[in-house]
Amino acid sequence: MSTRTAETTAVEVTAETIATLVETGGYTHPLFQRTDAGRPLPGQGLFLLMGGLVEQSGVLDHAIAMVEVTRVSFRKMVVAGTSVQVRLEPGESRTTSSGKTLQDWTWTAVDGEGDTLAVAEVLMLLETTKEESA
Repeated sequence: MSTRTAETTAVEVTAETIATLVETGGYTHPLFQRTDAGRPLPGQGLFLLMGGLVEQSGVLDHAIAMVEVTRVSFRKMVVAGTSVQVRLEPGESRTTSSGKTLQDWTWTAVDGEGDTLAVAEVLMLLETTKEESA
C-alpha cells in the first residue's frame, strides 16, 4: 500500500486541446461550441488529463486497473491557458483473496494558483509490492 501523498507534473490546457476533445467527444452543448477564449474544457476531458498525469507520475506504476470512480466533483471551469496538476492522496487499502491490493485514492486537480479544479475518489487495483507483503 502506498502511504505517501504525491504531486504530478503540470500540463497547460491549450485551445487546441479543448477543440480536439470537444470535437472528438461530440459535445454539442452551446457552451462547448463557443469559439472565444472562454470555451471550457468538458469535465470528462479534465478527468482524462488527470488520469494521464497520474500515469506519468509513476506513483501508481504498480497499478493493474482503475476499478471504480465513486465521486467526481468539478469545482472550477478550465479554459485555455489553465495549468493542471494532480495531487494524489492515498486512502484505505485492503488485500484481495488473490493477494492483490485494493486502495482508495483522492485525486485533486489544481491550477497554477493552487485553486481546486476537480476532486475524484478513485479505487485502484494494485500489485502488492515486496515491501507491502513483508
